[in-house]
Amino acid sequence: MSSRVRWIAVACSVLVVASGTRAAPADDYQLGLQAYNRGDVVGAMSALRAPARAGHGPSQSLLAFILDKADFVEEAFALYRDAAAQGEPDAHAGLAVAYLAGRGVTKDEKAALQHFSKAADLGHAKSIEIVADAYVRGNFGLAGAGGPEAVAAVRRAAERGHLPSMDALAEAYQSGRWQLAADAQQAAQWKAKAVELRARLSKPASAPRKGSR
Repeated sequence: MSSRVRWIAVACSVLVVASGTRAAPADDYQLGLQAYNRGDVVGAMSALRAPARAGHGPSQSLLAFILDKADFVEEAFALYRDAAAQGEPDAHAGLAVAYLAGRGVTKDEKAALQHFSKAADLGHAKSIEIVADAYVRGNFGLAGAGGPEAVAAVRRAAERGHLPSMDALAEAYQSGRWQLAADAQQAAQWKAKAVELRARLSKPASAPRKGSR
């Protein structure tokens, strides 16, 4: 084997080893998340840049959040948009907030509600409450809106322990709001659940036992 061929073979083997040891986007994301959680924003951004460029949705979403907090709103919006296209619930919530406040994009309540709804459908806890509140309070132009969609959104939040939604369901089963058939039993059940939850929330946290840390 000539020295030139041997050199090419060695170079190729080095590239294979290097590519095999390169961190996967999910690993870089975990490094970025850990850095962010310990307050190392610069380290988090450094870890997240490569996976975000590679199209890793969670990395795009977290990097967008960090940039948004630092007022780099246009770059944040673009990353939120790319991550949302991959079904990232945090990214849909980020887009919703951007549209609601007009950060990096023209203010648009309808678009905000659409993204909050998509985030809620993907299990985003805060978005579930926001969408339910929209039907309860008539936010986002939903005053007077009703039907199965409203009931489903409010019930979803109520089942997760959202007190305003519990109260609203109890009232709706009494009054027939949202085209619900009046049902005294359902109304009583949701009232009881709300009372029970309020009682639990009002209890002071138990003091640690003597000798415990």
